[in-house]
Amino acid sequence: MDVTGTINAGMSKMIRGMKKSVDNYKINGMVVEKQKMIKSLTKEIGNLALIRLEAGDEMSPEIMERYEAIKEAKEEIAVLNSEKKKTNVICPKCSAKISIDMMYCGMCGAQLHEA
Repeated sequence: MDVTGTINAGMSKMIRGMKKSVDNYKINGMVVEKQKMIKSLTKEIGNLALIRLEAGDEMSPEIMERYEAIKEAKEEIAVLNSEKKKTNVICPKCSAKISIDMMYCGMCGAQLHEA
């Protein structure tokens, strides 16, 4: 084989390799899209099951156990939110939202606490 033939053979091999890479890239993109679809549908199934549970429907013991854990966590969140400390107040003069420990309003200068 002469030099030109060797170069042509090398180029052909390189082009076939590039085509395979492009094809694999396209396939990987399709796989990622299908994985996203599965994740979305799985989330939808969970949301539909939760709606049915909140409507009072009974499901398998495994699902009911997890639903009870969700309800308990929601109750705990409500308790925790009620325990949060108040950190902001509204200025009685200009209605600006300001930190509770400020002596004067940063917007209008009104005195907020007695000295």
